[in-house]
Amino acid sequence: MTRMGSGSVRRIFLFSFLLAGLLVWYSCTKEASVAPVTNQTPKTFLWLFPENGIDTTISRQHLRWWGEDPDGLVNGFLFAFGRAGGPVSSLPSPDTLRYTWVTRNDSVLAFPLDTLFRWYYVAVRGVDNLFPGLPERSIVRQIPSPYWDKNDNGIFDSGDQALPTLESSMDPKGAILAFPVRNTPPTISFALNPNDPSLPLRQPETTFTVATFGWKGSDADGDNTLAEYSIALNDSSRSGKWLSIPLMDTVVSLVVPRARSDAAGSTVTADVYGGPFLGRRYIGQIANLRLDALNVLYLRVKDVAGEYSPTISMPSGADRWFVRKPRQRLLVISDYINSDSSIALATYSNALGRVPGGQFAAFDWLPMGRGLSANDKSVGKIGPYVPPYVDPALIHTLLLFDYVFWYTDQFPSLGVAQLSLFTYLQNGGKIVFSTTFQSSTDPRGALRDFAPIDSVSSVPFTPRPAPGDTRVSINYRLLSDSSVASRVYPQLAFNSLPPPSTFHLVFMRPIYRRTDARVIYRLQADSLNTPPRYIGTPDVAVVDGQRTIIFVGLPLHLLDNTVYGNPQGLVSFFDMAFNREFNPLQKVNRRRF
Repeated sequence: MTRMGSGSVRRIFLFSFLLAGLLVWYSCTKEASVAPVTNQTPKTFLWLFPENGIDTTISRQHLRWWGEDPDGLVNGFLFAFGRAGGPVSSLPSPDTLRYTWVTRNDSVLAFPLDTLFRWYYVAVRGVDNLFPGLPERSIVRQIPSPYWDKNDNGIFDSGDQALPTLESSMDPKGAILAFPVRNTPPTISFALNPNDPSLPLRQPETTFTVATFGWKGSDADGDNTLAEYSIALNDSSRSGKWLSIPLMDTVVSLVVPRARSDAAGSTVTADVYGGPFLGRRYIGQIANLRLDALNVLYLRVKDVAGEYSPTISMPSGADRWFVRKPRQRLLVISDYINSDSSIALATYSNALGRVPGGQFAAFDWLPMGRGLSANDKSVGKIGPYVPPYVDPALIHTLLLFDYVFWYTDQFPSLGVAQLSLFTYLQNGGKIVFSTTFQSSTDPRGALRDFAPIDSVSSVPFTPRPAPGDTRVSINYRLLSDSSVASRVYPQLAFNSLPPPSTFHLVFMRPIYRRTDARVIYRLQADSLNTPPRYIGTPDVAVVDGQRTIIFVGLPLHLLDNTVYGNPQGLVSFFDMAFNREFNPLQKVNRRRF
């Protein structure tokens, strides 16, 4: 080992002393650098994603905001918006804004417009995590000092909560954006066909003095900015021609009572109702409905700023809407597409024309089955001459007439009848309904809603020689029920046919009467076939207890045999039905509708 001299020892001691001093100095410096400093407030950013340009824009806008905190985290935001007198670039001083506490970063705002042009502002202040936060959407105010305005009355009172840490935690400048908003005109369109939403709404080519329209208004500024609809007939050029429609009414019917149309000339005033028939609301009257002429309905919508949509019309393009003036007491509905449809109509026209009194020599006519195929009717499709809104348009149409004679083929339009006939009967209408049945035909029980029957047999008359046999021998009689002597119906019989034909093809099924109904016809027993095609004398026609509807489960136009039936054929039946059964002395005032 080498022995150190005294000089070396002194040098080591000096080095150690200097080293210790450096360590002490470094330690003091380190402690000074981690001493507490004042919290730094966050900085807030705001951005608008304009939907219609950067300058003047629409009132519905998507905004996004965010914050950056150099020494912590952004815990939430104070958000405010409202009207401005013009461009602004800074928060008011003192800050009198009504803020909402939010934690989200964006919102789609619809600024309310009651004028064509207005300035709006949006202000946001970021708040860092030294503030514990509030329940979402709490109201915060800054004057006299930050507090939670729990009752939102703008006054710091006993129910509110002071927020002493908020001022030092929020962005002192905030972010504010002001922009001009131009009202967007509303738009309007007619509704789709309620029976087939794949089709546009159209009026039948010809209607009587009833029509129902449906529509939908909208506004890019928000549908809550719509104020009212308005309609006009045949003239949209003058303000006095328009009728205001409340926003709640988007299905509206024009109805002319018979007393008014009977006395009218070439034009007439229509009553306007909103909603379905039951629960309908009277809105007012609209003039200038043209009778026995083409018509156009004009439609528009106004918003709260007073701006109108472009006017639309129905019909448009090549479509047409002809309004026919009702003239007769009887409406005949031809729910029929069979090849003998013209024969059926001619038979009924001839018989009705010879009813004593002459009041049915002419009748009004609705070709319900026109334009449909057998497949259309079998799946329940509604024809082009039926109003798209069966309720209320067809109900109001039926109520223009004292009597309805509705005859069908083997595919009756039961859905249409179900929606209209019960209400017509309840309001004093009288109906003769003649139909046949190819299948069970009534899966929804629609017949029970208006016909005085409990059910229809699920199978044809039995026994039968083969499935699908629909033959009824010529000259077979309908036997009248004689339980009420004063109302015995005339005997009817199936028509004769040229040789070698010996039977009719008829889709027949027994019917079972409702408890209050009375059977008026039974089919004679089958005496010509072995084995017989049906058993006994099945019920085929009934009348309800109120004497308002006669339901016949056979095609009446095949029962006009004047040799085997009665000398007058169907004339006697219609005379009994309309002049005696339906008791013409009992009147119901339906024409107020």
